[in-house]
Amino acid sequence: MRFLECFEGAERPVISFEIFPPRSEKARDSLERVVPRLVALEPSYMTVTYGALGSTRVETIEYAGRLRKVFGVEAACHLTCVGATASEINAVLDRIRGEGIESIVALRGDPPEGEETFVVPEGGYRHANELVAHIRRRDEFGIAVAGYPEKHIEAVDMETDLGYLKQKVDAGGDIVITQLFYDNADFFAFEKRVRELGIEAPVVPGLMPIQSFAQIKKISGLCGATIPEELEERLRAAGDDKAAITTVGVEWTTAQATELLDRGAPGIHFYVLNRASQMERIMAEIRD
Repeated sequence: MRFLECFEGAERPVISFEIFPPRSEKARDSLERVVPRLVALEPSYMTVTYGALGSTRVETIEYAGRLRKVFGVEAACHLTCVGATASEINAVLDRIRGEGIESIVALRGDPPEGEETFVVPEGGYRHANELVAHIRRRDEFGIAVAGYPEKHIEAVDMETDLGYLKQKVDAGGDIVITQLFYDNADFFAFEKRVRELGIEAPVVPGLMPIQSFAQIKKISGLCGATIPEELEERLRAAGDDKAAITTVGVEWTTAQATELLDRGAPGIHFYVLNRASQMERIMAEIRD
């Protein structure tokens, strides 16, 4: 499956899930229990993330292959520029293709933990558009690129960041999957500017269900996402009540997804954090 095959002629919104590969036996056992529940929700595909410096490279490819072969769901691998030469990237692409995987989420990648800036590997790439162009030259994969409704945290301004997005699409990106956001107004403003640049690729909103107030504060701080005042008030009111927080998260994400789909989004990409219970509740609502 290449990404565009999911969107061309789709009779219903394209729903996809993102998971991260297990790094221990305990994590693998947990994920093995979660994945069948996610697959039962009938996503069009699932993506598997890639650790800093390619630290989960093998696990990413192996688990994406397992999703296809064992669980019967289409899968895509994440791939970054971090810590890899062009020749090493080719070797990774060979292995991905060997697993029968035909789609890649191409990203520059974040600096490793403890480092503040991205370091270009010798013989490697500085920007995601260069990685996209490298993958496209092989003409074997569908390619997704990242979009940032509130701009990438390192970008000087929105105009500059949108210029980078256009470079990625022009280099061969087939679809745009956005960073998480909690205010749909940010997505709609972003999508409008994307179209004004002449980008015609599907723009897929990325949503992350909220599991705790600490989680959303940390993640939004890392990626520059804004927490709407209403959402913050509801989470604070829930206090330490985990069930109440879960309900707030489900209701907020469901409302976001419903509005996005009603206003023409081609689908939703959910960052599920290797959990299923919230997604089961959300999917029951948006597919009701």
